[in-house]
Amino acid sequence: MKKAKIIILAGQSNAVGVGHVKYLSKHFKDEKVKEWLDGYPNIKINYFSHDKKSGGFVNTTVGCTEVSKYTVGPELGIADALDEKYPGEEFYIVKCAFGGTSLYRDWLPPACDGYDAGSYADQYEHMIRSLEAGMPIRASWCYNELIKITDESVKALEAEGLAPRIISFCWMQGEADGCDPAHTAAYAGRYDAMINGFKNAFPEYTVNCVFADAGISRVWPFYRELNEEKRKYAETHGNCVYIDTIEAKLTTENEPEEPDIYHYDSDCVIKLGHLFADTVRI
Repeated sequence: MKKAKIIILAGQSNAVGVGHVKYLSKHFKDEKVKEWLDGYPNIKINYFSHDKKSGGFVNTTVGCTEVSKYTVGPELGIADALDEKYPGEEFYIVKCAFGGTSLYRDWLPPACDGYDAGSYADQYEHMIRSLEAGMPIRASWCYNELIKITDESVKALEAEGLAPRIISFCWMQGEADGCDPAHTAAYAGRYDAMINGFKNAFPEYTVNCVFADAGISRVWPFYRELNEEKRKYAETHGNCVYIDTIEAKLTTENEPEEPDIYHYDSDCVIKLGHLFADTVRI
């Protein structure tokens, strides 16, 4: 049975991706931008990204982000790097990312704090609009949506006669938690709970999966402490990698016309994807 190589991409707004498509031509050659606009038929993506769902696997391209923005996420950089390294090879990206969410509450497995394991995000028809309107949202909703979309993706691939294997879990999150010292101090324990919960949900699919955790930028109050928690965790746990986004010189201060210092610039969204792809082992 043919193996279907799955890459999970999860986290908050920098995982959603707020790099503006219109700026890509400033940084990359026209033929490369056209390749991205056309999309990758060999690298599919199934996404629930902020307030937008693909409803199944589609070609990885620009715009797998928010309904109201023509932006690009790290998935495009992942696809670009993998297609370069493994020409024509098939991959499947499963993206689940929601802006402004925390690991402390939203991504924590329900069992950790006695939350209702059935507290799925689709308790409301339009989850993000409900959240922004201040409606009461149950804890663990992000984690539950991650489990749901991963389960749906695995079953869809098996229905095609493929053998799904989750080879990589790419995590870009921590900005929300890096604003609170208590949440920062608890980060490693909650990250451990999340990835172990995920592995326990998909034990036969996550053997040898690499967990790649990207650091946050300097704009967050406790970025140094939180990144150190991430670094130490990766150093002391097998199949875990820490990506130092500061050392990699990912910037947030150049785009758009009035810079959005909280989100990576368009070229750095692509670079973040490349950094994630570098950790992928097939």
